[in-house]
Amino acid sequence: MGSIAFNHVFKQYKGEARPAVNDFHLSIEEGEFLVLVGPSGCGKSTTLRMLAGLEEISSGELYIDGKFMNYVSPKDRDIAMVFQNYALYPNLSVFENIALGLKLRKTAKYEIELRVNKVAKILEIAHLLERKPSQLSGGQKQRVALGRAIAREPQVFLMDEPLSNLDAKLRAQTRAEIIKLQSDLQRTMVYVTHDQVEAMTMGTRIVVMKDGVIQQVAPPRQLYDQPANLFVAGFIGSPQMNFIPGNVTREEGVYYFVNKRMKLALPPRFGAMFDRMERAVRNVVMGVRPEHVLLRRDAGGASEDGAFFGGVVQMTEATGADSYVYVNVGETRIIARTDPEDLYRKDDQPGVGFQLGKIHFFDETTGLSLAHGGDDA
Repeated sequence: MGSIAFNHVFKQYKGEARPAVNDFHLSIEEGEFLVLVGPSGCGKSTTLRMLAGLEEISSGELYIDGKFMNYVSPKDRDIAMVFQNYALYPNLSVFENIALGLKLRKTAKYEIELRVNKVAKILEIAHLLERKPSQLSGGQKQRVALGRAIAREPQVFLMDEPLSNLDAKLRAQTRAEIIKLQSDLQRTMVYVTHDQVEAMTMGTRIVVMKDGVIQQVAPPRQLYDQPANLFVAGFIGSPQMNFIPGNVTREEGVYYFVNKRMKLALPPRFGAMFDRMERAVRNVVMGVRPEHVLLRRDAGGASEDGAFFGGVVQMTEATGADSYVYVNVGETRIIARTDPEDLYRKDDQPGVGFQLGKIHFFDETTGLSLAHGGDDA
């Protein structure tokens, strides 16, 4: 129980030029933890609200466990939703807030007490059951909201940015609790966030959205290592992937990535990729993540073999575990992740190179990934 299928679903608001959700087509397996991620206004919350029955579907079909749901009321969908603002009743105790959905379903009193106490124990809020929401911290309120959803024992949980009102420490703690809950309950969970760190750490699969359109659906590691386009590559990862525009040329059987300041010989596997492509696809964007940028302290930076290029350090950013060095190669800004003990200072002139097995190429015109370069360093 708990499988979901969106069949070419659209949401068009009256007076809007483009759909808020555009041809959303996706199947969600029973027990899956699916995360919808993207910038504000990308359609992720609207998609969740259509699933909950809080927004009408303009066209397309929605199925839950194989049953057509377009016109089924929210209360009959066997779904529980956790909102960003907790949505607790201030005049009710924690116990009463958790029990409310069960009371509305006319659940027996003894069953209500059993479920509420069980949920409170799981969420470690048993000592708070007599308190009112005004007496709770933000993290405690969010646990109560989670408890109200869990107590109903639905087939599907929907969560709309439930951690956005918490501070960083509480977010990390509650994130871990939600992951454990989903694992223990084995229920389908659809989770909306704009935070790519949340998405990468929580979901078994991630849906990246932009302007109402699905950009890529993949497990977290695949999304990071094999982004489908420039948007996904830039959105997933912090700091984001470095993008370096240029073009690809071929000289004596060897392919080179070339721009004003770089001429980089590409390994043979890239040659095979470009051999298969139309010659028109030669204007490209090379992408490389900060951890795959290499710095060395050569005088002047550049090397005769073209593997390293002269750069000038603009600034460094220490985060504790890592240090990020911002280097200009000509007019191109490149971010490198380095060991915090390997200090670089403004105006240092390191050589800048790349782990060639980790670079990506994107079509400059379409933004689509041409291919991943492989796994070798």
